[in-house]
Amino acid sequence: MTEASNRGEIDADEEVVTLDISGAGAVGAQLAGTFVGTLQFEACIENGTFVALNMVPSNSATAATSATTTGAWSGNCGGYRTFRVRASEWTSGTARVTISSAVSGGK
Repeated sequence: MTEASNRGEIDADEEVVTLDISGAGAVGAQLAGTFVGTLQFEACIENGTFVALNMVPSNSATAATSATTTGAWSGNCGGYRTFRVRASEWTSGTARVTISSAVSGGK
């Protein structure tokens, strides 16, 4: 597994940005733009069965499974195959999402 990344935009409820993280030990997500909504951090082992994944913001040590503002987040993802950022509630705006993976280094 080498490092991988993906970029996308979310501007409506239930939209997603995904990345294949097979073989990765860490995943990061950068949220940018101007938006009012909730973005969920989720991963799955089997295709289609996503669960919440704890991610830690760069300016805190407190893990969370969702975000309502911009920032950089990282987390451990060993054993999962796919990571996604999903809009669970959306009011307005556009979130620019960049996801990257690495062999190790999550919080």
